[in-house]
Amino acid sequence: MKAKILIVLSIILSILLVGFYLKPAFQEVSDLAPKLVPMGPIKAKEIVEPVVAETKKEVSIQFFGDIMLDRSVAKVMGSEGLDYIFAKDKGIFVDTNLTIANLEGPFAPTRIQTSKTIAFRFDPKLAAQLKSYGFDAFSMANNHGMDMGKKNVDFTRSVLLENSLGYFGDEYNTGPQYTYTVGEERGLSFKVAFVGLNYTEGALDIKQIKQVIDNAKSQAKFVIVNIHWGEEYKRISNIKQRNMAHQLVDIGVDAIIGHHPHVIQEVEVYKGKYIFYSLGNFIFDQYFSAETQEGASVVMDLQEDGTVGAQIFPFFSKKSQVERMVGDQKQEFFDWLQKNSRLEDKKFESLIFLEKNV
Repeated sequence: MKAKILIVLSIILSILLVGFYLKPAFQEVSDLAPKLVPMGPIKAKEIVEPVVAETKKEVSIQFFGDIMLDRSVAKVMGSEGLDYIFAKDKGIFVDTNLTIANLEGPFAPTRIQTSKTIAFRFDPKLAAQLKSYGFDAFSMANNHGMDMGKKNVDFTRSVLLENSLGYFGDEYNTGPQYTYTVGEERGLSFKVAFVGLNYTEGALDIKQIKQVIDNAKSQAKFVIVNIHWGEEYKRISNIKQRNMAHQLVDIGVDAIIGHHPHVIQEVEVYKGKYIFYSLGNFIFDQYFSAETQEGASVVMDLQEDGTVGAQIFPFFSKKSQVERMVGDQKQEFFDWLQKNSRLEDKKFESLIFLEKNV
């Protein structure tokens, strides 16, 4: 009996000793636990809202030169469609908010008799194909807009509108009704106005143009002029072009896109504004020289603070099929452009468009 009592006492003593030695360890662990301190209600001014970076508002636009959809171009498009033109390189088009070009002639149901030596007529069905490739609007201010008569100038406008394509400019008129102003309805962050001028047939009334520009600037953040001018096949602008360009900038134009010479001309920066004297041919059938089968596209980035960035990429065509320049051909183009352009304090490198995977 005594032996049993001794065994029980030994067990109790062992338990007490184990508890004694383990207690400090548990205390040390509990000391590491966070201590909860009662708090009063949080005041509104003590709540810190996360800082959200303001979204940069900008509009990007891709410009091309002359588009002519008659003669040899009409033949290949009639059998192959517009897909033939871009079959070798669909990367010609950049992902921008708007795509603009010069429409070098009218749409017309049928060809009419005319005294003009060269008169273009475009099949109205081709307008839908232009839309399918992402074009948004066209300048109609050129020396071929009236090739099929005044009636078909109006018809051309109706065809463009039916295909949700904008237009601006007129062969002989420069009133506000020929300005294309676009904004939120096309998903833009702010409004941009486009004015088309034809400077191939006599003098322009700069006072009248200023009224048009002033009216456009009252409605839009930027005003860009597309102008048909210069001498055909001349790679350097003439004094008339340069004088007119400077006058346009002086009355408030933000950038100038030129066409008509059918070849690429130089770039100028005047009072901080870009002047692209000629982008050359885009879709055309002048196969008789390398220069008339070369063109360039300009991509402009317009910032809400008034800043304009611009890049240019060159392309060439064979039998109206367009491909981007690469390698030595591309380098030769930029060497020529740098040698002949006047860029003030702008860095030439900023004009070079770096295509991916090219």
